Order: sequence, then structure tokens, then C-alpha cells
Amino acid sequence: MSLRFEVVETRRERRAFVELARRFRGSWPSYVPQLTGETLRLLDPVKNPVFRTARQRLWVAKDAGGRPRGRVAATFDPRHELSLGEPAGWFGFFDADGPATAAALLGVAGAWLREQGARTMLGPADPDTNHECGCLVEGHEHIPYLMMAHNPPEYGGWIEAAGLAKAKDLLAFETVAERMREPQEQLTRIADRVIARGDFRLEPITHKDFHGQMRAAHAVYQSAWQDNWGFLPMDLEEFLFEVDGMKRLLDPSIAWLAWKGDQPAGVAIALPDANLALKAVNGRLLPFGIFRLPFLLKRITRIRTVLLGVVSEYRHRGLDLALVQRLVSHGLAAGYDRSEMSWILEDNQVMLKLARHYGGQVTRRYRIYRASLG
Repeated sequence: MSLRFEVVETRRERRAFVELARRFRGSWPSYVPQLTGETLRLLDPVKNPVFRTARQRLWVAKDAGGRPRGRVAATFDPRHELSLGEPAGWFGFFDADGPATAAALLGVAGAWLREQGARTMLGPADPDTNHECGCLVEGHEHIPYLMMAHNPPEYGGWIEAAGLAKAKDLLAFETVAERMREPQEQLTRIADRVIARGDFRLEPITHKDFHGQMRAAHAVYQSAWQDNWGFLPMDLEEFLFEVDGMKRLLDPSIAWLAWKGDQPAGVAIALPDANLALKAVNGRLLPFGIFRLPFLLKRITRIRTVLLGVVSEYRHRGLDLALVQRLVSHGLAAGYDRSEMSWILEDNQVMLKLARHYGGQVTRRYRIYRASLG
């Protein structure tokens, strides 16, 4: 089959590029279409401040008859070298109708990344490790949690057939109310001792002071994640751009900041899993989804922990456990009965232990693949 690769440039073309996800993934019962407007905002080179540093190109593969056969994006941000130790680029927004198309798309993305100075291609990430990340290789039968990827099960094999190999696995731990309640009494005592001994103060994140508290969360983010594999630093403007969408879903009972005096020390933020509501409206707000969405969001009883970290100088003091204890105890009181902590690097022993403390079990596994670009 002969393919041509069209570069996506205009807003209209970007919209068509985003909507292609439904074409390739929509037949899966557990697939949840993401809001087109939010993805377009992420890809907008004018609105998204990350593009002051990063460079990105999007392609659609079409056959001789002009029918789309796949899509891919390539993103190069030189800041990734800080955590990866080499200039690396990422492929993402990856969809294909078969192994031949997949290999061709990955070849196009790799060639462009090599031109940008990358020596390694990693992915998938949409478009980097601060967003939907990894190829789902286990757990396709489950509806994914908010901001977690979902792809057909063939994709992993097609990526490997194109010559890429595993770089890292990312794990999603799910637990239910019964397992969360079991250790509560003991963990509450431990959390109280940690807070008293360290002279920490824990406060809920509220709508009233959301942006002020997000500035504090940014300071934690820069310190807590800097040693993680694949970490991509964000300046304050980029961070606020990314968390802006959180405010609409924020529930102060499951969002906490830790302070040491007047300095932020840790953060734990979970969000109600809006994917359940988006699934019900098929990811479309218009024409009628916008009226159903607020009602559907009120009925959500599962959450996803999206941020959990402690600044480097307060690590190994139990503050992460104290933050999770507050989040879990108040979340249970608010009526949430199921939770996912995701994603966690397969070799992050501290977070793996914490997830298992609360009865977490691995229900989804995401894989980052790697290819040398020479």
C-alpha cells in the first residue's frame, strides 16, 4: 500500500487530526473520547507556552484514495536531556490501521526528530510525560481513569515490530473503599505523628485561592519530580496552563498542600474521574452533552490521584503517607469508593510501597518504548 504523509499545519487540520482518534479507537467499548477542545488547546502553538521551548510536528498518513490510515506527532524539547541524560524526542498521538502503517509513521517521526538533534525516540506520549503517557499493554477491558491513555491492544506489538523496545513501564494501582478503610486507624496515628514531629501543616486546596496554591504546588513539583526518569521541568506559566483545567473538577476534600512554616513541603491532588461522565456523552459537549455533564459529574464516586510529591529535603519522613492519609480519609467521607494512583514508574519503590499500603492492585500497565536514532 502506498502512503503519503501530510503535515498538519492549520487549526482546521489540527481538529481533523484530533478527531481521528475516534476513527481508530472508537470501536473499543472501554475507550473514552477526550474533549476535542482541550486537546486542541494543548496542541496550539500560540496558546501553549511549552512551545517557546519545544518543537512539534504532526502528520496524517493517507492512502492513494485520500483515506486516513494513521496519524502521529513528534515532539522535541531539549529540556528532556536533563532527566534522560541524552537528547531525546517523543512520538505520540499515534494511531494506525496495521503494522506496515505503524512502522511507516514511526519512521517519519524518527527521521524528523533526528533532524532536530534527538539521538533517541521515546513514546508514546501525548505529547510528553506531563500528559497522557505510555502504550496500554495490560488492562484494556477497563474504562481508563481521567487523563490516562487507552489504545487498541495491537499497538504494542506493532510498535515492537517496528524495532522499538521497552524503556519503562508505568503502573496504575486501583483500590476500593473496603481496602482503603482497613489500614485507616493505624495510618492515621502514623500521619498525626509525622505532622507533629515535622511541624507540618496540611491544608485543603480551594477554589478561592486556587492559583495561589498552584504556585506553591509548582514549587513542590520542581523539587519532588526532578530526579524521576523522564521528568520534564515546567516554568510557572507552563504549570498554570496545565493545571487550569483542574479547577473545574477540584474537590477540596481530595486536594491537599503540606507546609513547613511558610514554605510548601508537599502536595497530593486527586480529581473526580470525569471519564465516566465523558463516556456517557461520548466525549461531546454539543449539542446536548453540555447540559448532561454537570449532573453526571455529581454522580462520580471514583477518583484518580494525579499529583503526589514531597520536596527533596522532606523526603523519607513520612510526609507522603500523611498526605495520602488525609486525602483517603476525607475522600471516603465525601462518598468516593474507588481510587486509582497513576501513573507510577515500575522502579519507584517508595511510591509502589505507598500504593500497596492502601490495598492498591495493578490494573493497568503502560509501556514507554525506545529506539536509537543513531
